Amino acid sequence: MNAISNRPLARAVTRTLGSSAAIGVALLCVTNVQAQQDTQANTDQLETVVVTGIRAGIEEAIELKRGSGSIVEAISAEDIGKLPDTSIADSLSRLPGLTSQRAEGRASAISLRGTDPGFTTALLNGREQVSTGDNRSIEFDQYPSELLSAVVVYKTPDAQLVGQGLAGTIDLRTTRPLDVSQRAIVMNVRGEMNSQDDMGADADEMGYRASFSYIDQFLDNTLGVTFGFAHLESPLAIQGAGTYEPWHANDPEVDEFNYHPEVANGLFVTNGMKIRADMGENRRDGAMAAIQWRPSESYETVLDLYYTRRKQIDNARSLEVNLGNYPIEGVGFANPIIADNTVVGGDLLNRVPLARNFLFKTEDEIFATGWNHKWFAGVWTFIADASYSKAERDEEQYETNGQYVLGGTSNIPDSGFFSLSRHDMPTLNFNLDYADPNAVRLGPTIYGAGYTKIPHVEDELKSARFDVVRELGGFLSDVSVGFNYSDRTKDKVQPEANLSTRDGAYYQVGGEHLLAPTNLGYANANRTLAWDVLGVLGAYYNPIVYGRPDDPDFAYLVGKNWKVSEEVTTAYVKGNLDHDLSSSVTLRGNLGVQVVQTDQSSDALRLRNGVATPYSDGKDYTDVLPAINLAFMLPAEQAIRVGVAKEIARARMDQLKASSEIGYDAATGQPGGSGGNPRLDPWRAYAYDISYERYFGPNAYVSLAGFYKDLRTYIYAQTTADFDFSELLASLPPEYFENVPPGTSIPTTGRFTEPVNGEGGNLKGLELSVALTGELFTEALTGFGTLLSVSRTESSITIEDPPNNQFTGGNGLGTIPLPGLSKTVWNATVYYENAGFSARVATRSRSEYIGEVTNFANDRAFKYVQGDQITDAQLGYEFGAGALQGLSILLQVNNLTNEPYIAYSVVESRQQDFQQYGRQYLLGINYRL
Repeated sequence: MNAISNRPLARAVTRTLGSSAAIGVALLCVTNVQAQQDTQANTDQLETVVVTGIRAGIEEAIELKRGSGSIVEAISAEDIGKLPDTSIADSLSRLPGLTSQRAEGRASAISLRGTDPGFTTALLNGREQVSTGDNRSIEFDQYPSELLSAVVVYKTPDAQLVGQGLAGTIDLRTTRPLDVSQRAIVMNVRGEMNSQDDMGADADEMGYRASFSYIDQFLDNTLGVTFGFAHLESPLAIQGAGTYEPWHANDPEVDEFNYHPEVANGLFVTNGMKIRADMGENRRDGAMAAIQWRPSESYETVLDLYYTRRKQIDNARSLEVNLGNYPIEGVGFANPIIADNTVVGGDLLNRVPLARNFLFKTEDEIFATGWNHKWFAGVWTFIADASYSKAERDEEQYETNGQYVLGGTSNIPDSGFFSLSRHDMPTLNFNLDYADPNAVRLGPTIYGAGYTKIPHVEDELKSARFDVVRELGGFLSDVSVGFNYSDRTKDKVQPEANLSTRDGAYYQVGGEHLLAPTNLGYANANRTLAWDVLGVLGAYYNPIVYGRPDDPDFAYLVGKNWKVSEEVTTAYVKGNLDHDLSSSVTLRGNLGVQVVQTDQSSDALRLRNGVATPYSDGKDYTDVLPAINLAFMLPAEQAIRVGVAKEIARARMDQLKASSEIGYDAATGQPGGSGGNPRLDPWRAYAYDISYERYFGPNAYVSLAGFYKDLRTYIYAQTTADFDFSELLASLPPEYFENVPPGTSIPTTGRFTEPVNGEGGNLKGLELSVALTGELFTEALTGFGTLLSVSRTESSITIEDPPNNQFTGGNGLGTIPLPGLSKTVWNATVYYENAGFSARVATRSRSEYIGEVTNFANDRAFKYVQGDQITDAQLGYEFGAGALQGLSILLQVNNLTNEPYIAYSVVESRQQDFQQYGRQYLLGINYRL
């Protein structure tokens, strides 16, 4: 087989994407290692050694890092396949400087270099991708690892890389069939079991995943096809607890409705608590296909197709209680337990608990396609590319409520006990039996009969690109110029409605709708009644009539419905460097500049004078983004890399919305409001990177990197305390102020919150990564190896989290660090591979950070999240020659220590969320033909 560097395709890719991308596309070709070895002057003959398994994946990833002109990290196809992660998010979170935030137990959003996930752009085969959320950042758990051949993480910008992020760019890549030397068929089946069982109805700890891949070549290896399919059915089993948001100081002048006379003033209290179990299933189907045709050395075309669909059913059931002065006024606490100036436990008196059943249904679909053409004419290469991607998310959320009813009397008082702990599951228990179907009735509870919302998000992106590459062969090996145009639109609508029972009556749940009680014993809460949510809605509830923001009765929905559009035009010029500075030093890298023109706008509704009216706004701006990457290749397999660039990150889509809303807060006696800002400038920064690398053969290295980002602009939420609402309040209907006490004057100024641009600040960090093999030290350790990395990141930027009210949805955390910023992140992997046997233990850890999570109102809210440490382990065996050749078996345990997710408010004693996801056991087989 010829070395990949001699193939026309690899030559064209090198011209187009630079040396680092060319190696990335060729990850599956082990001969690429030989191609580099051929350049060694002191080598007359080479023995080709084919390395497979864990070590092959590590070697290919290291080879990409070593051969790149930029600072990059990589995952190879062998690495992904050998460690069977549920999604590519798990694999990415093991790379130096990367970490993930868990959602329902899954790694989902990726933070790069301690930044918010929105600062990192995701590409698929070099094309920018859409997302199913209301932000730009994609949920990486929607991308099955089995369908990807490689991932390249660019930590420094490249002028030719369109759509790059401020923190970095993650390029997901699928297989090119003509880069594989022969037909390949791979089948994979794994059974799954979750350790958290006996939770009640809809709790099924069993699941499975299966995948199939096919690669083949036809017409004398000029036509190649590849197809992959991956199916996942994974149980959802969450044992959780939480408190009401926000925690607040006990003070009758601040909140007389939730004042506790039996608790000292100034102590922090929560207005409620819940023990909640989530049970259900996560299903995902993913498929990819590629057709590659190379009829001659002068032309090549590739058509890519990618599709994924995910359905999640979450039946959540809880025992919940209001701990404020509601619905029964008077003493509610006795014998309070105090820690960190916070009430963290005590006896409960005269409380009215609820049995609540929720149904959350989510369906996501992502489709992406791209058609690429390359023409080669001597030293010239012409490239044309067109792409389209679309993402949709549909959600159904139903809340149904029941409470203890005796002889037609509701609000039956009960007594109990609660306690919170910094690091352990909270507890909550009462004297009455809330699993008794004869006593717990559906109906108008203290929180009404229920509520529902059906959010819908649609994201569509069309793009066209043209590039010209000219080989030079001098100080600059080649020069490329190009143009890219993209048109992106994201829409969000969120109809909502109150639920009510027929005639406003209480109903006993019939036997046909009753389910096995939910076991909340993990929090000492005994069992609670469970029912079929859709069944009771049809049997006992009035028909649902969803409200929309243009209905005066649902004006509070104005801020939840919007459309944001972007047209981005990018022109660039770039030169690749490959020049010998001396007999022992070679300069590689690239330099170039992008000119990016952005036209952003938003269509939404604004609430004015009690009426929602259409409103549009936006702006356009131009950024000039130079980027320089220099790689000095030194003797003894050393390299020093330097990167200097200007970077941008556009505002979140939900921040760019043109909608705004106002209202009157009866608790504070003031008007207030919040809105988006379609005139936001992006985050802008000057970035400086430096890296030192020392390699020890093909599978070992040590690297130390530092980075500094001088942020010139950033985005934060600003609250104006004395915003003038007089014009807006003047003509509101009288019922708008029906809760205002008689004789009370109506203030005309209040708080208004919106995102704005700030100036100044920095983000800086150090990253150390090491890959070692046992044989570097002694032959007795042959087969052993380790991968280690640690990063330390700091930022001078802080933002303000506004007080919680009906307009902002804030948690009142005050001054907080940048969301997503964990100061310390480390990863450690130890592996052994020999004679077909393999074993690996991998741990990833991150320190505490500010997480952005979606609250019950479907608004983004900030929370402090405790640091966590996730450990996975696996054992495998691959059969050698014989009847079982090509067959391998695997046993894996994920989340080995059942690490909890813990969120809190300012101090750890003020816990807000505690969730345990269980250990995940996998047993499976893999067969390759």
